Amino acid sequence: MYWGVGALIISVMAAVLTKAATIPLPQSFAFLDTSHYLLLPSLLIIITILLILLNQRLSLPSSDTSVNSPPKLSSISASSTARILSLLQPLRYLIVAILALALIVGSLLQALTAHQQLERTKITASERVQAWVTIEGISDSVYDATMNSGYRQVATLSEIVPLTDDLSAEQLAKKSVESKADDILQSGGASSNQRVLLSLYPNKANDTASVARLNRLQPGERVLMSLTLAPLVSAEQAFNNPTGFDSYRWLRARHIDGTATIIALSSAATGYSNQSTSAASTVSDSASSWSRLRNTIDNWRLQLRQHFYQDWSTKSAAKQQADAVTLSLLTGDRSLINRETKDLYQLAGISHLLAISGTHVLFLAIILAAMVVMLVERFYPALYRLLPRWQVRWWVMIASAFIYALFTGFDVPAARTAWMLLAIGLVRLTLVPVSTLQVLLALAILMAWLDPYVLWQAGYWLSFIAVALLLSYEDKLTNQTSAATSSSSSVMAAQLVKIGYSSNRLTDMHSKGWLLFKRLFRLQFWLFIALLPITLLLFGKASLWGLVINLFAIGLFGWIIVPLNLLAGLCYLILPSSADGIWAVVSAIVYHLHQLIEWLTTLPVLGSAWLYTPVNFAMLLMAALMLLPWLLPRGLISRWVSLVPLTLLSMTIYSNQQSFSQTPTLYILPTSDRYITAAVLLYPADKNQAEQNDANKKSLDQDKISWLFLADHRAQGKRTRPSTLSAERLAEQLEQQLRTLAIKSLDGIVVQSS
Repeated sequence: MYWGVGALIISVMAAVLTKAATIPLPQSFAFLDTSHYLLLPSLLIIITILLILLNQRLSLPSSDTSVNSPPKLSSISASSTARILSLLQPLRYLIVAILALALIVGSLLQALTAHQQLERTKITASERVQAWVTIEGISDSVYDATMNSGYRQVATLSEIVPLTDDLSAEQLAKKSVESKADDILQSGGASSNQRVLLSLYPNKANDTASVARLNRLQPGERVLMSLTLAPLVSAEQAFNNPTGFDSYRWLRARHIDGTATIIALSSAATGYSNQSTSAASTVSDSASSWSRLRNTIDNWRLQLRQHFYQDWSTKSAAKQQADAVTLSLLTGDRSLINRETKDLYQLAGISHLLAISGTHVLFLAIILAAMVVMLVERFYPALYRLLPRWQVRWWVMIASAFIYALFTGFDVPAARTAWMLLAIGLVRLTLVPVSTLQVLLALAILMAWLDPYVLWQAGYWLSFIAVALLLSYEDKLTNQTSAATSSSSSVMAAQLVKIGYSSNRLTDMHSKGWLLFKRLFRLQFWLFIALLPITLLLFGKASLWGLVINLFAIGLFGWIIVPLNLLAGLCYLILPSSADGIWAVVSAIVYHLHQLIEWLTTLPVLGSAWLYTPVNFAMLLMAALMLLPWLLPRGLISRWVSLVPLTLLSMTIYSNQQSFSQTPTLYILPTSDRYITAAVLLYPADKNQAEQNDANKKSLDQDKISWLFLADHRAQGKRTRPSTLSAERLAEQLEQQLRTLAIKSLDGIVVQSS
């Protein structure tokens, strides 16, 4: 029941968010007040506690009568108690069913409330405005014309006023916007705040002096800007959507109401700590202690970025990316990583190593806890009279985990680790009889209640599913190891007596090393196969070489790069020069790792390292049914049953890889440029064409003909935004889309220019 209700809650919330994004809600849902957004999770938590207590009460056996009672009275009381319990049993089951239904309905209402909350503040139409912009956190990328990198930053708009002057972007950039400040403050612009994603990409018309200030904007700083607002475009509405990436869901998961392109930037910025300005004073008075803490932490992250960004132009491209990855592994700041490095990690199947994972948080928490315990035992051992030793370690680990998770942006993997440490400690304190997997599921549901749009983050699914698989694999491995140890202990002792321990020591080391390698390979293979369906569903492709590269990359990052990086971060607070030396070592290791991966990708055998196939929920269901017998206790369901869904899944993937249709079909291929369109026409080859292909000894796609149509819709006499899509990038996107459609070769290409 626990797993069924939990899975149903998450499925219902995900389905509600998906449907609500595509179908407008009727007026009858207007009763959903955003004030209930924080009240509903508290009510759901109370219902969950009651449900768990009732469920445990039902699972407990009937209490035995007192052993001191006479036999006759004992039998009479036992029979009466059994009769009463039998009468109350249906009522208990009814209450449990009602509470479970209340949880599901409450979760549905929470998802709808979150949707309504974002719908009320979203940008509905494109317009040019002037507004006060408050910077939130650090930017997603930096403005660098030499790297062709644009500026992207999450910000909050306030006091929004429509821009009535019909001026071009160049004229607005030359015109000073300071004179508009008093008019905006006096005219009382839009009172509601809107969160947008600011962007500005390299352009010859950009004001160099204003653009140079973008990378120096600090978290919490306010600045007056002229902007072009635009609503979010869903994947269904977008004609050109970059390869398989749903920007609408990605932005919605970050609670962003729209996009804003920077037209002009005021030279007078007002920080939140400046009390002399009324605007800054308003921000300072209204800012909570939480936001001030976040701004302080984000300023530390910005200082580390600026430290790594020093003398950036003097470094080679390879050295720049090695430093960028080092910074990403320390603070989660991926702003300096370019597209080529991201594609390299994606091809190697190790993109997950670029993110701050639970390993980073847990490793730092363990180190700090050990240091605190050592200091306590050295200088104040009397503390253990008040708190046990494990509680001291636990409190230190919780504090360090949450602080470091905040320092890295509080992404899902880091937040999951911090909350997991807190939950496991509470379970140990309260002695609640629940397993670690049940705690993990409860944490996943709790995070979905607090923020339903976390279900639209790929990291949420990959993080929780991967940890669940690791815990399940660890339980099975522990049981197998204990059984194998008990059965082979006598044999091992006899061999040691007969051969001698010294002569068998080298052989024992080799056997342990081989056993460790086999366990690592089995674990990696288990994770790769188990995560393959969800990876294909989220990204549309999977790197087959990730199965091999992860064998040494995970150990290299987890045991060498990450510990050295964290050590350098701690040393930076005390002695920055020593930190630079450690970072130089880490950067050198990352640099040589990039060279190794680049060399591997040039091998001919890696030409078809990608597995492309469209995945729907039917295929995901077949994969879940295939893994179900292996996740359940041994003997409950025969594991040979998994052959049936495995066969169906293999046949479906093979069918998708071979051909989609036997009728002429036109597929629209997404690009990242609104003026460039691509389409491919597929139609079956007739018998004459097939015979001609056989005569020409064609072995690829003999049963179908495919033509690619490319068109550039830019008008020659009209000024449009320059394209950031290079020929290499367009070819890469088209190759990926064609492979997804199981097209291995083209019979012709038609290019239509303007």
